[in-house]
Amino acid sequence: MWTTELFEFPFYELYFYFLIYSFLGWALESLFVSATNKEWVNRGFIRGPFCPIYGTGAVLVILALTPAMGNLAWVFLGGVLIATVVEYFISLFLEKLFHATWWDYSEMPLNLQGRICLRRSLEWGALSVVMLTVIQPPIADFVRWIPRTIAEFAGTAILIYLIADTSVTVMNILQLKEKIEKLEEARLGLRERMESVKIFEARKELLEYLEGLPISEAMANLREKIEEHTGQMRQLKAEERLRFEYFLSEIKERLERRQRILKKSTLTERRLYKAFPRLHFEKYNEAFKAFKEEFFKIEK
Repeated sequence: MWTTELFEFPFYELYFYFLIYSFLGWALESLFVSATNKEWVNRGFIRGPFCPIYGTGAVLVILALTPAMGNLAWVFLGGVLIATVVEYFISLFLEKLFHATWWDYSEMPLNLQGRICLRRSLEWGALSVVMLTVIQPPIADFVRWIPRTIAEFAGTAILIYLIADTSVTVMNILQLKEKIEKLEEARLGLRERMESVKIFEARKELLEYLEGLPISEAMANLREKIEEHTGQMRQLKAEERLRFEYFLSEIKERLERRQRILKKSTLTERRLYKAFPRLHFEKYNEAFKAFKEEFFKIEK
């Protein structure tokens, strides 16, 4: 496998180019986002220090544009095209796999479905020129300098790690999606069943209470809310009063369940909240947004 050639490049060289540029892309993204947020943010999709989208784009640029090194205009235009196509289709792939959007350029001018935009594409083109003319030559020398035995051993070890890291990350994201789905279904179920409560004022307050307040505040004041309606409850028939008490009890149970789920967030989930602030799920975006807000309040 390591000795196979692709467009006159040994496979192991392309593989190490992929690793190095994935790391450099991760470092660039993480430092920029960390400086913006004034705290360290691991910007990678996976937990390790790699952004595969950068490695993929860099390898394609090397393969396609190395023959055009004599014409920097072609390198720039080729970099714009390659990086834009890679960014678009990776965004589309992640959206279809997780039913979620990871980055969104909708607010930027001349964007396509929020996945790509002209400004980013031009930046990728300029970066391609810098990469091929300044960064790639010393990296190529370094990769060729690595003894073949060490390169094969290290390459195999890192490949195993990447597969494991990616598998764990994908599993955690799917679990997060399942959590959000269950919470949203529970919320909608409570709304429907709450409609049968005959005290309109109480019903309206409780719906706002369930959906709007942070969990910690809701749990702290639930007893007070119940006491506010004690007088009204005494005027009800025994059957309706029991039904009302049941709804209040179920609300408390759901709130406690949400709090337990939130506290059990995995390290991967917590990292993704910070690394991809524009992350949202297609069907359950409002529930996910509230979920993140409550998480950050607990973090503080």
